[in-house]
This record gives sequence, structure tokens and C-alpha cells, in this order.
Amino acid sequence: MLNSVTSKICLLATLGLAISASAVEKKKIDFVLGVDGDFKAAMSKAASSGASESNHFVIFFPDGEYNIGSLTGDSNQMTTFTASNTSLVGQSADKTVLYNKSINEGISVTATLKVSANSVYMQDITLYNKANYGNEANCGSACRHDALMTVGDKLVYKNVKLLSTQDTYYTKLNNNKKGRSYWENGQIEGTVDFICGDGDVFFEGTNLVMRRSGGYITASQNNTDWGYVFNNTTITVTNNSFNKTFYLGRSWARAKTIFLNTKMVAEPKAEGWGPDMNSAPVVFGEYNSKNASGGAVNTSQRKTRFQGTKDGTSWDVTLKTVWNASDAAKYTLSNVLKGSDNWDPTKLTAQVSSPKIAQEGAEIVWADDDNARAWVIFVNGKYKANVITPSFSLEGVATGSKITVRAANSMGGLGAYSNEVSTVDAAATYYKVTIGDAIGGKVTTNLSGDKVMEGKTAIFTAGPNEGWTFTGWSGKSAADIDASKAIVEIVATGDIELIPNFAAEGTTVFQVEDGIITNAAAESNNAGFNGNGFVNFGAGDLSLVQVPVYAEVGGEYEVVVRYANGSGKARSLAAAGPGVCPAGIDGCKSAETMTFEATTNWTTWETLSFKTKLSAGAGYFTFATIGGNDGPNLDQLELILVKADETTSVRRLSAPSLQLVPTTRVRLFTLTGQLIRESAGSTVSTENLAAGMYLLQRGDGSLLRQQIIRVK
Repeated sequence: MLNSVTSKICLLATLGLAISASAVEKKKIDFVLGVDGDFKAAMSKAASSGASESNHFVIFFPDGEYNIGSLTGDSNQMTTFTASNTSLVGQSADKTVLYNKSINEGISVTATLKVSANSVYMQDITLYNKANYGNEANCGSACRHDALMTVGDKLVYKNVKLLSTQDTYYTKLNNNKKGRSYWENGQIEGTVDFICGDGDVFFEGTNLVMRRSGGYITASQNNTDWGYVFNNTTITVTNNSFNKTFYLGRSWARAKTIFLNTKMVAEPKAEGWGPDMNSAPVVFGEYNSKNASGGAVNTSQRKTRFQGTKDGTSWDVTLKTVWNASDAAKYTLSNVLKGSDNWDPTKLTAQVSSPKIAQEGAEIVWADDDNARAWVIFVNGKYKANVITPSFSLEGVATGSKITVRAANSMGGLGAYSNEVSTVDAAATYYKVTIGDAIGGKVTTNLSGDKVMEGKTAIFTAGPNEGWTFTGWSGKSAADIDASKAIVEIVATGDIELIPNFAAEGTTVFQVEDGIITNAAAESNNAGFNGNGFVNFGAGDLSLVQVPVYAEVGGEYEVVVRYANGSGKARSLAAAGPGVCPAGIDGCKSAETMTFEATTNWTTWETLSFKTKLSAGAGYFTFATIGGNDGPNLDQLELILVKADETTSVRRLSAPSLQLVPTTRVRLFTLTGQLIRESAGSTVSTENLAAGMYLLQRGDGSLLRQQIIRVK
């Protein structure tokens, strides 16, 4: 049986960051390399983040070289990235470098980064395989060392550079036979077949760099509708002797490759297309190719007949390889990539305008922007912080420092730098801001951290979760505001301390996915759940969820847990009721072990119940994995009152004070344990109290009694 204490004393937590109601949800960058940990830690966090296609987990790389081959690579230094709905964003494409040095060559075993995921966004990063780059003349006939290998759909690359030799960029289809990718600008370098594989990939404005003579830019085996489409790309060589020695591509199997509006600073061989590898191409097309001077490239000798034999199979096909405007018209970005879900990656790559910043007192300020997810602050060119409000405190920043700011779009990609401001001395006093545990809701603010400058107006907004209501503010600063209002303003003249109170009156069912999730994921892929989804725990690091619940009255409750466990064997979780493990469930000796028997499959939902004592008000039920083992999927909790406490009563108060029998002391608390009123007489005032429920405590010198009251 789980036990709970009569009342839970709330430990004030450092102020959380705000989410504004805007076109793009305000949200900080989720993980900054070198600040929050290394790339291995970032991968782990991303995999368990519960991110969605519209709410990416963003990993930011400040300028620097990151040896991911040694850190996260396998025995051949290949790193496999599996977290869908993730953004990898660098400070700058040239100076943010992720590299490896693969040992054994091979197309599927060498990638600097293998992306086995969907909906991954990458911007301003270089992926660099050092195995033979710069030594192309001596790497032999087989020099396959990928910089990027992908097995996924809806992948986006903006200002990304790939550096390697053969098979630099290798694309494959996912399990659903989809493989859409979009390139915007960027650069890909290589020697032979350095863009190869399957899928529908649209390259817009990408630079293609041939690093040796006699090579092939592409080798495609497209089993999809469109293949590789290059638009407004530029082709160059690292040595002018390579000019007119290479090919646009060759057929690996069912090749579909199209070059539109290409600037050929370096031109391919006159025939354009090379000998087939093992089958005939399906589409080879070229339209409006221009030379370095802007004149038309001579395409009169382009190859149109493709013949060959491989493993006893012969082919002989004729293709129109030099196109007119009508031929090229259908190969638009929209047609190539929209698919059945009308995907438009250009909405993801659009950059937010650079802010215009200025120093006001001891802060850098700028105008808000509804399109910005966050802003990143740089001090003397180096990453300093990221904020979700349009201001940055200069506390701790040396006078004369050069400040710039960049806005992040919905995917976390950073736009252009702001103007530069050199800071001047401006002494200021800062006060601490703390917010109590917001069980059943969240607090948003116009502040960018847990401090506020003297004289600044701090705005706090209490937002209840679905099914909950805001019942008022408490805490020592509540006397300075109208505590019944969800949005309040405080001009900072000292430390600010507020506690939001939420209630879920009339509700007895609580969805687990609404809880605070750590190293687990909120999912909706298994049918039969209630609410918006369920929580899927993870193996390895401690995985847990804290589910906010609300009890109308104190007493004994039956808690019914709805779960699925299609693993084929029982799985266990540690469980603790409100107040049992206030410092965290990891190592909490009061937590109980709950065993969830196997269900028929992951879409079969069963219930497990237990009894526990609950005090009236809001609290968390915590469920956590044990010993690194995985857990069941949890859907919802239902509270069923078995027996109310005899000492618990609910009174509705409309008068400004509460009369009590003679006593030596009367004290009034919030349900989270914050003392807000105290009297040595028989009366305690309820004037100006926010509507809601409170804990009333009275003592006559030998006996302490308490009850729950409700103020209207």
C-alpha cells in the first residue's frame, strides 16, 4: 500500500521559462553542446524527449570540432542517430564540424553520421569523414567513406556541408518506402558517386564539388517517383585539370537524375552521362545549363542511348537527356516532395529576421517576434545563453563586451546576427524570482531567467492544464497583487516568491501523458488509449513520469492504473504517492514496487489498482523504472474515494473571516504547505484570499486539529 503525508510542503523551484501565445511556440533550445553535456548525452535526451514533428527537440552546436567518431561511433567510427523529430543546428557551417575517420571502407558502414529517423532538420553544420579526404589520388578504386547516410523521410538540410570522397552522401528509403529530403544551399564534395542511393531528393542552390578526374557526381537507384532533382546548383572542381573529365552521373539501378538551371563553372565530359553500373536509367535530364560566364553550355553531344549487360541481363534504351522548358516544368519542389501529406520544407527553413538590439540599463533588449522560437545570445562571438523573452541580463558580463543576438525559427535554425552592441557600465540590483510547484498547470513570464532587475515589471501568467482551473496565487508576494487573477504584474523592489494553485474539481480521471516526463516519451501509436496518448518508458537511465492528480477530500482512495504490456513478460515500476518522495523517486525507500502483468499485445489495455491515503488538494503520483529495466505503457489514473477522513470537512466561505472556538493559535496554509495567515485569537481573516481550497490548522495547547476549507 502507498502512504502519503497529511500535507506536502512545497519546495520552491527555480523559475521555469515562459511559453508565449504566438505564431511559433516559445521554447528554449533543448540541449547545448558543451553546456548541457556532449553529443552522446544529447542523443540520449533526444531519443527520450517525446518530441513531435511540430515540436522538435533542438540540439545546438557552438562553433568547434566535434569528434563524434570516437565518442559515439561504432568500431568503424560510424555514429547512428535514431531520434526522429530532432534538429541539429550549428553556429556556422564552416566552423561547426562533426567528424570521424572510418577505418574500413564500405558504403553502409562508414558514415560520419547515419540518420535512421524521420523528420530530422539540420542547419549550419559540416559533416566530415577524414578517412581519405585530401588524399583522393592515392585511395584506390574503392574509396567509399560516407559523410552522411540516411534511412528516413522528411529530412531537411540548410547550409550543410558534406566532406568526403566516394559515396559522400548515401540515401535510402525507410520501412514505408519513403525517402524525401530537401537541400537548401550547402555543399557536397566527393570523387565517385558522391551523391548516391534512392529516394526523392530536391537540391536547391547546392554547390557540388568534384575532387578528382574521371569521377561521377551521382549514382542513383531510384524506386520512387522523382529521384534526384538539382535546381540552381553550381558545379566546381578542386583542380582545373579535372574540368571536363567527370560525369553528371550513372545508373546504379532505375536511375532518375535531373539537372535544372545548373551553373557549370566546371563542365562534365561532352557526353554528360557515364556507363551504366548494372541497369538502364529511367530518367536522365538536363535543362538550361550555363557556363561560368553565363552562356549556354554546349550539350549537343550529350548521351541518349544507354546499353549494357550485367549478370546475363542486357538493356538498350534511348532517353531524351537534353530538355526544353516544357520537359522541365513538372519538376518543381512542390511536385517532387509534397507526397500525400503536402509536405512543404520551405516553411521549415524560413529564417526569422535579425533583431535590432540595444542596451537599456543593465539589459540588452529588442522587439518581440511571433516567428521566433527563441533567441541565442553571443558574447564576443561565443555562445552565452538562449532565451525566450526579448531581453538578456548583463549581470556578470564584462563592460566593453560585444553582444549579438540571433533568432531561432520553429526548427531551431538561427537567422542572421543582429547589430553589435558594446556594453557600457550600468550598475543594477537584481532580485531572485522563485515559483512554487505548479501542480496542474504552468507559469509563464516575461522574464528570461530566475532573476529580475530592480524596477522592471515582471509579468506572470498561470495556465491550467486541460481539466484543471486556476484557484489563485499564494506565497509572500501574493499580498502585492490581486491573487485571484491569472495574469499579474509586479514591479521588482525585492525578491519575488509566488505559488500558483490549481484544482481539478469534479474530475477523478487523470491522463498520464499530461505529467512531467523524464527519459520517457508521450506516444499515440498504439490504439485503444484514452486521452491524447500514453507514456512509454525507456530502458537504461532512470525513466519516470510525475502525474498531477487532485483529490476533493482527504481520505482512503483506490487508484486504478490503466496500462498495456505487450512485452510477453511482467514489468515493474516503482510508485510513490503525493508527498512520499519529495526529493525524487530515485533511491526513495518509501516507494512501492508495482508489477504489471503481460497483456495480449501493446493495444490491449488492462487495469491494476491499489489503495492509498491522500490529503485533499493537488499532488503528484510518480512512476519510475527500476534497475534500468523497461516498463509498461501507462495510459491513465482514476481516483475512487473509499472512505473520507473523519477530520476532513469542506466549508464554503463567503464571509471575510472564519470564526472558530477559543484556541491558542490558528494558522491557514495553502494545500502545498505555504503558511499565509496566522492568528493567536479565535478568528482568522480570509479577506483578499483567492478562491480555492486551504488547510486550516488550530491548536489548543495540547491537541492539533486541521481541516480543509474552501473560499469562494
